[in-house]
Amino acid sequence: MSSKRMHIHVRRCIRRWSQAGISKCEIADRLDRPRSTIYRELKRNSGGSGYRPEQADRKARERARRGGRRRFTEEVRNYAEERIKVGWTPEMISGRAKLEGRPSVCKETIYKHIYAEAKAGGELWKNLPRAHRKRRRRCPRGDGPQRGKIPNQTMIDERPPEVEARETEGHWEGDLINGERGTGNLVTLVERKTRFTLVGYVSTKEAQEVCDEICDLFGILPSHAAISLTLDNGKEFSLHEQIAESNDIAIFFAKPYHSWERGTNENINGLIRRLYPKKSSFTGIGAKELGRIDRYLNDRPMKCLGWWTPREAINAWLLELAL
Repeated sequence: MSSKRMHIHVRRCIRRWSQAGISKCEIADRLDRPRSTIYRELKRNSGGSGYRPEQADRKARERARRGGRRRFTEEVRNYAEERIKVGWTPEMISGRAKLEGRPSVCKETIYKHIYAEAKAGGELWKNLPRAHRKRRRRCPRGDGPQRGKIPNQTMIDERPPEVEARETEGHWEGDLINGERGTGNLVTLVERKTRFTLVGYVSTKEAQEVCDEICDLFGILPSHAAISLTLDNGKEFSLHEQIAESNDIAIFFAKPYHSWERGTNENINGLIRRLYPKKSSFTGIGAKELGRIDRYLNDRPMKCLGWWTPREAINAWLLELAL
């Protein structure tokens, strides 16, 4: 299709095919649209009665009529500078201006102005809560080439959309939690839908030791309980092809310094950090302590699971898989 605009007749096709049980991926192929477009269309434009083409079309038109880019005028700039000097943050300034009906810009525009002014010798930046003359980059230049590139990676962009949507079980995320230098590391593998976590220990970050531990952890599970695994770009995962072959799974890599692409794993790691804050020693961690971590993570009821525990959720799925 040449036009990116989704017309009403396209939306009627989506509804008709969805009701007929056709998958979102097949609908996308039929319409020659990216799969993400179909997922987004159904998510954003469905109502209490499900997806209705007329309602979806109306919602889309209403969004399209919203105002465009607001100008960072002299009036807006002066107001922002006055508020910064009395200790307000850019987010406070933007939010308060909207509340009062004033012309406003987003907080990022105000931040850009502050740091541009700092580069010219100004001192507005000194009034920020965390006063840095230069803003720290979220992603270092070059997106992490200094770490070296792991060969033959399949990046997360190629991961099937149903993995992102948590539609099926069997898709895992993996990471290493570092202990105090020289005391070892924890390997964590988290199933995305049930949040069930496997935890192991490695004494070093050597790729072969990490590979062997991941294979041992997956070996606890029945066959076909692991379909895919998403990792970060640490060199400890450079033997990913060996992991994939040993466990018959697809392995994907998040982009460098994009930890939010493995958000489930990062969240679980944060829970482990409650037990072991950063720079904690992992010396002496054995089966007993790994069992305590396992119970702490997998026997907690979770709202996203309807207050089931991760262990209950994955056991229910494994039983279904066995039948």
